[in-house]
Amino acid sequence: MPGLLNAPAPAKSPSPSLAESKAIWSKKCDHITFDQLQKFWNELPLQARQKLLRIDKQALFEQARKNLYCSRCNGLLLEGFSQIVMYGKSLQQEGASSYLSRTGPTLKAHIDSDSDDMLDPSVHPWGGLAANRDGILTLLDCFINARSLRVLQNVFDSARAREHERELLYPDACGGGGRGWISQAMTNYGRGHGTRESCALHTARLSCDTLIDFWSALGDETRTSLLRMREEDFIERLMYRFDSKRFCRDCRRNVIREFKELKELKRMRKELHCTTWFCVADTSFQYEVSEDTVQADWHQTFTDSIGTYHHFEWAIGTGEGKSDILEFEDVGMNGKVQVKGLDLGDLSDCFITLKAWKLDGRCTELCVKAHAMKGEPCVHRRLIIGDGFVTITKGESIRSFFEHAEEAEEEEDDDAMDKDGNEIDGDGSRPQKHAKSPELAREFLLDAATVIFKEQVEKAFREGTARQNAHSIFVSLAPAKKSLR
Repeated sequence: MPGLLNAPAPAKSPSPSLAESKAIWSKKCDHITFDQLQKFWNELPLQARQKLLRIDKQALFEQARKNLYCSRCNGLLLEGFSQIVMYGKSLQQEGASSYLSRTGPTLKAHIDSDSDDMLDPSVHPWGGLAANRDGILTLLDCFINARSLRVLQNVFDSARAREHERELLYPDACGGGGRGWISQAMTNYGRGHGTRESCALHTARLSCDTLIDFWSALGDETRTSLLRMREEDFIERLMYRFDSKRFCRDCRRNVIREFKELKELKRMRKELHCTTWFCVADTSFQYEVSEDTVQADWHQTFTDSIGTYHHFEWAIGTGEGKSDILEFEDVGMNGKVQVKGLDLGDLSDCFITLKAWKLDGRCTELCVKAHAMKGEPCVHRRLIIGDGFVTITKGESIRSFFEHAEEAEEEEDDDAMDKDGNEIDGDGSRPQKHAKSPELAREFLLDAATVIFKEQVEKAFREGTARQNAHSIFVSLAPAKKSLR
């Protein structure tokens, strides 16, 4: 981008003094000394300086349209313009800094009081940009009123440096290099964000490393908010996933049933004791199963046991009602039992059967199931539903969270391809997915939730990065445009 010393002048100047500026500023650097430019600058009255260093909204966005294509980024640029106008108005209202509208003795007093810090464009929110009462972009008066031309040159040099930094940080974003809109027909872009009139910043798949770097820079409050969502929004995204995976009606009901079960657990304040080895979803009585230990606690289930029941028996088996792992054992009136030294690591399911014998000889039998998780956390340990919100925990680490979501997305991509690797057209030929068992329904619910919340983090990254990109475009584009004047 052109700097101060090598910038051409406009075709028409607003005053005789600015006509002189055209003659001088349009000369090549080899034909003019800095001292000559400094002398010219010192002789310019404040009003002429202000007219020289200003740009209206139309001129700015005409320049922007040459480099900015994406409708989303263009919208953020408009948003940035409004923020600069508000920033200028706040400076005028506060009057503490009195950057704008100073003349005569006030100007001299301000010049004498300028500090090195205030003359550094990087300390100002918009790189030295502000707006006057008419909404015209200009530079802060601390730069316009500066006695040394090097102060102004520093603004333009800083803008050029910011533009170079922006291009390095956001190589796939709008703002230069002739990049245009991403075509709707392009594949392998993120879902749920839209591809129409969007640059790669809004659409390209984000790597786990990129998301982890973004996550590391966030505060705890922001992290918590990104792993939390209104229940109605979550359900809407869940319905979208049902459609994309072509779930049958019965299997949709199964997943929704598990969702409601989680919600009911929160409402009833019931706590399940799932481990990384086994998921314990039944609520008939409390139990916990690991690779070598089983605990069961039914004292809250049979609160009237004294005077009603004679004794309790319990057993552990590989099927409902079976006792092939631990034979039925009479534990008297004990309401809590535990057995260690078992070998349950290779089981897919484990069942605990409880027989409560009454004094009249009748028996109440309860059976609960523990489903093997093979070291993976289950939905009960990850998803919390209540008070109108859905919250997910990151699990073992944020990296494992993003990798889990990525694996689920890759599964969906595989489902969307035929055996020859061609994308299925959506004509009904895509295989239908099922979640017929409660375990499969819970697995799908957790996978879907992980992807949904990953997409929420991605959206925050895209929006934040796009705003930073638009801000950088503004900081670099507007001073460069003014230097052309």
